[in-house]
Amino acid sequence: MRRVVGIAVAAIFLAVLAYLSRFWVFRWWERDGLFGIEVLRPQGELWARWMRDLGLGPYELVLWAIAAFAVLSLAQKLWDSLFNRE
Repeated sequence: MRRVVGIAVAAIFLAVLAYLSRFWVFRWWERDGLFGIEVLRPQGELWARWMRDLGLGPYELVLWAIAAFAVLSLAQKLWDSLFNRE
């Protein structure tokens, strides 16, 4: 059961990271944003917009890969510290 929950948590992290990236291809909500929040547009690409605003647009894909690796590594470390107390 713990393994299924871990896989579900990792899938949620991956879905959030995909929405933040340019790889989001789904349009599951209207143009006015998710729950009426205008920033959460259906096309995703929040990360690219943030990087362009910071002047790091040319490096957004590399920075996204680094951030995704860091987030998933920290999530694994947290998971291991919480559930592997042997």
